[in-house]
Amino acid sequence: MNNSSPLGLFYDKTFYSAHFMDPAIWEPYVRQVCERHGFGSKRIIPGLPGTFPTFLVEIDTDGSQQYSDTIIVKFFGPLFNGVDSFHIEQSMGYFLAQQSLSIRSPAILTHGQLTPDWWYLIFEHIPGVSIGQTRQKLSAEAWKGVAHQMGGYMKALHSVTATILPVIPMSPSVMRWNGFVDFLEKQRANCYAHHQEWNDLPPHLLEQVQDFILPADQILDLSSLPHLIHADLTADHLFGTLAPTPEMLAQVPQSPPTAAMGWRTLAIIDWGDTRIGNILYELVALHLDLFQADKLLLRVCLEAYGLLDFYCQDFPRKALSMVLLHRFPMPANVYAPHQDADTLQELAERLFGV
Repeated sequence: MNNSSPLGLFYDKTFYSAHFMDPAIWEPYVRQVCERHGFGSKRIIPGLPGTFPTFLVEIDTDGSQQYSDTIIVKFFGPLFNGVDSFHIEQSMGYFLAQQSLSIRSPAILTHGQLTPDWWYLIFEHIPGVSIGQTRQKLSAEAWKGVAHQMGGYMKALHSVTATILPVIPMSPSVMRWNGFVDFLEKQRANCYAHHQEWNDLPPHLLEQVQDFILPADQILDLSSLPHLIHADLTADHLFGTLAPTPEMLAQVPQSPPTAAMGWRTLAIIDWGDTRIGNILYELVALHLDLFQADKLLLRVCLEAYGLLDFYCQDFPRKALSMVLLHRFPMPANVYAPHQDADTLQELAERLFGV
């Protein structure tokens, strides 16, 4: 596209990082796509920063009950495999709308192409906050409830997508493990170089990486049916509301405002990273971000999921192998508390020994 256009500036990663959620740049484009689809846009508010520009838009409903008074507009551009993410998220949105999973995802209201390089989705808005925004307010029991719910949800998601037919357009014509195996083997071949570049492991653990990581056929049950995973179940992507706990409801007088709260899950968002994968890859974001490596929550989650015997055997090593093979570096707080671990096996037990 014409690089003199403001959107042309987003080819530069530095500019993208600084301005991809800048409403001053995006407002005319948000209003353009809203007008195209008959939404009278009023106030435009940046959403939570993620990978792609996302905005909450207050709309003029003219008394119509067809939509709420807020919609979500999300753009996908040339960087970070934006076009692929658009097609994956679009396909998953329409697929999930036909399922009866225990946690819903926002419905896609419409979609389109802004320019040859930029696509967009318009979602319904589900009021609420990410659990990451309210993490410190939740009670320990509320977190165990979330862990149990996520275990059951993942089991249902993985089961409903275990099919010979592709759900997303990036899948092969028949669902097979081959692509995921190739991905894992490529990651394994480059693993030492990746972690050396990321500088996330102390030198003595970095030197153990190649010998520690298990081959693909030992961290993937090839006898099971291929299925899809969300692949990014972070705290930012679980939406809901705070709720009073049973103890709070029973107390008279009312509990103080500082009392730990319960949680009611409303939605799981952001399906652009969906891929064929297994429970171990799903657990990377879930355990290390959503659960903040809390092994009690991991145990509750895995019990609800019903982990196959294949994965139960030597689970800590298998799980850490998948973390080390992940396509992205982990946040600093994952490894930082464990710099004194003598071996990667010790690190595996600290993070995943349930």
